[in-house]
Amino acid sequence: MKAKRMMIMLVGSAVVFGGVFGFVNFRNTMIKQYFASMPKPVVAVTTATASLDEWRSVVPAVGTLQAVNGVDIAGSMSGLVKEIAFQSGQEVKRGQPLLRLDADVELGDLRSAEAELALARTSYDRSRALLRSDTVSVAAVEKAEAELKVRQAKAGGLQAQIAKKAVTAPFDGVLGVRKVDLGQYLQPGQVIVNLQDLSLMLCDFTVSQKDLGVVAVGQPVRLTTDAWVGHDFEGTIAAIEPLVDAKTGMVGVQAKFPNPDRRLRPGMFAKIEIVRPAGDKVVTVPTSAVSYNLHGDAVFVVRDGTPAADGKAVKTVERVVVQLGDRRDGVVVVRQGVAVGDVVVTSGQVKLENGSLVQIAAEDPLRAPARTALQ
Repeated sequence: MKAKRMMIMLVGSAVVFGGVFGFVNFRNTMIKQYFASMPKPVVAVTTATASLDEWRSVVPAVGTLQAVNGVDIAGSMSGLVKEIAFQSGQEVKRGQPLLRLDADVELGDLRSAEAELALARTSYDRSRALLRSDTVSVAAVEKAEAELKVRQAKAGGLQAQIAKKAVTAPFDGVLGVRKVDLGQYLQPGQVIVNLQDLSLMLCDFTVSQKDLGVVAVGQPVRLTTDAWVGHDFEGTIAAIEPLVDAKTGMVGVQAKFPNPDRRLRPGMFAKIEIVRPAGDKVVTVPTSAVSYNLHGDAVFVVRDGTPAADGKAVKTVERVVVQLGDRRDGVVVVRQGVAVGDVVVTSGQVKLENGSLVQIAAEDPLRAPARTALQ
């Protein structure tokens, strides 16, 4: 009796579990069939065509700007500031007076020295006249002449001291912020104001010794700064250091940049591009078309497809691993993986995978032509 009940329970359990497993298997099969028969979604993307451009390779560098003439103006004499003849930020010309120190004591000494000089000159002239009549000796005349020269030197030294009490601009330029006040006692070497000639800017930077073959005096240089985004400043190489740094293998280079609008300022950090003289024909695509990955950079290339129900063309995409080169101005060189004329996806790549269906919404308006020369 117990064995019969046990058999009934086992048969019942087998029927129940078999039904459950059969239902789960049926459900999974139907789900697979549903997803297999479900149409792939069509993704709207923008595209651009890979083009063949003339690409001039550049030698990149980072440099610091300095004015062609720039100095902290300081006095060489001590004294009280009696007159300030400039304003902060003022434009000045060479030789324009900037500051005058109190020179009353020196002026008094100069008047005394000039009186002594006049007496020494009179004595010398009298001695020379008497020498012709043999009234005085030659030694007396020479002594009078020496005394005259001493008095002249003393007067000249006092005049030089008085001249140094007046500070003038050494060259044309723009003054900075005034650092002294009226009535202040000025020490020798104390900074009065900064003066910069902004008409021409110099940029010092270094390049690797391997690039010496493509760097020459007079070669075009392009400069960009964070202060003026999107604006390129054009200049030329002015000088190249004859000595290579043995520790780093770098060579110092200086370039000059006209600065008529005074946008460039001393002390700015700048990005430098030395344009190589010869250009190569290369395949370029917008930088937005590249999907960057640790396993390899890739682009989605549009392939032929079939017409959609609404009449718009539906195409497929293929993920292609590419080898990239230089990049600038929104485009990048593709050395391998893309051919001229290939249509690449420039937006919407996040939703794509290999074989995805796409509709081209519009040509990418951000596509920028590659530069073929300095403009």
